This record gives sequence, structure tokens and C-alpha cells, in this order.
Amino acid sequence: MFYKHWKKFLLSLCALFWSGCSDDSSSDSKELIACDLEQMCPEYGIMYDCENEEDEISGNFENCTMSYPACTDTYYCEDDVTCFQSTDDETKTFDCRDEKDKKTLYSEDEFKSKYYVDGQRIH
Repeated sequence: MFYKHWKKFLLSLCALFWSGCSDDSSSDSKELIACDLEQMCPEYGIMYDCENEEDEISGNFENCTMSYPACTDTYYCEDDVTCFQSTDDETKTFDCRDEKDKKTLYSEDEFKSKYYVDGQRIH
């Protein structure tokens, strides 16, 4: 009887061993943490950088350079971490702080590997 069904027995034995193997990629993958995004931009518009402080006080902006204030993206994450990113930040760094005000800096890739914004891509 064993001789007649050896292929089925071997197939069952292989299936048993196969099911006992774990997939390393699924066990190492981490669940991403959701964040809510709030974009804040200053209401005051144009800023002036003057070499002479008196020009700025008097309102004489002829020798001053204009700059526009940066907006800030604030991420409120489910693990009680708040992250800030300036929109004029070319290196795309995220300044994150937990509830104990412990600061952690993430690059864009590091941040994306840990967090996501529900329904949006992090830019």
C-alpha cells in the first residue's frame, strides 16, 4: 500500500514542512503609524531683513531684502509624537518630539518608513 501511494505521502510530507516555515519578510515588516497633517502658514505675508535696524523700525525698506515666511507642516501621530517640517526645508528633515519632549530628527525616508498620513502621500 505504501508503495502504491508514495507520491501522495511525499507531497503531504513536503506540504507539512513548507507550512512550518515562516516568511521572514512578513515577520520583520512593521505596521506604519498614522498621522494627521495640519499645515500652518503665517498670516503676516512678507518679512524684511534689513542690515540697519533703524530702517526696519522707521519703515524704510529700500535697503532691505524681502523674504517670505515658511509654512510648517505639523504631523500629529497616533504614538503621541508630534513632528514638524518646514516647507522650505530642502533636506526634508522631520523634527519629532514625544510627550516627554524627547527630540528625534528623521530624514524623509526614515519618516516614511515609520509614519503615514491617512489618505495622503508624505511629500
